[in-house]
Amino acid sequence: MLLCGGVTSAGTSSGTILRVDLASGLTTAVGRLAAPVHDAGAASLGSLTLIFGGGRFGPSSVVQRVDGTGASSVVGNLPAVRADLAAVAIDGELVVVGGGTPASPDRRVLATTDGVRFRTVATLLVGVRYPAVVVLAGRLYVIGGSTPSGDTSAIQAVDPRTGLVRIVGHLPYGLSHAVALDVGGRVLIAGGRRAGRAQDALWMFEPTRRTVRVGRLPYPVSDAAAVVVGGVGYLIGGEGAAGPLASSVALTVR
Repeated sequence: MLLCGGVTSAGTSSGTILRVDLASGLTTAVGRLAAPVHDAGAASLGSLTLIFGGGRFGPSSVVQRVDGTGASSVVGNLPAVRADLAAVAIDGELVVVGGGTPASPDRRVLATTDGVRFRTVATLLVGVRYPAVVVLAGRLYVIGGSTPSGDTSAIQAVDPRTGLVRIVGHLPYGLSHAVALDVGGRVLIAGGRRAGRAQDALWMFEPTRRTVRVGRLPYPVSDAAAVVVGGVGYLIGGEGAAGPLASSVALTVR
């Protein structure tokens, strides 16, 4: 696994690319981003891995490519600056959703195959920054997030084929800065912030049912990196009550 950029304990944007061996726990620096960023979105499509937007001193439009060796280059730009976003792979494209600037979330859901050309496939009903995002059965679920008026509890379902966006449910309370992972066919929503405070709650989400709390993380965390490998979900780093974290958590579903 490659961990690219992020916020350091000194509050600066990192340009370091780390390779994490999940079997041994060994972490090695293997390269640097062409543009150091935090609060970016990243996703892979085959051998193509792109990092979208994020910021160093403010929101950026830069799109960077990273390969398995840790080499990085700028390949394009988003149509507008965007930080605090998410990116996923769906139907042979990389899709960018959420984020924007603190004053104006960008409601456009964008798709690309190369990081150079983008098309708008849908428009969110609720513009959000810092949402939790997951793909299920060809649909994109945008869970919670931060709006100019506060955290939302809305769960938005996006069909990138038709452009249809619906609000299909709500969390028990407004939540932002969380992550969503498909672990063994079950979607877990982990951590996040409620009214600005990091949370330790672990939720299970099913589109046709209520979102229910199923456990607790070892500690409160928001803004973690998240990945699923071999049926195990991993939360890497993030922020706790006292600042950035160096620890990781493994999540499984019984």
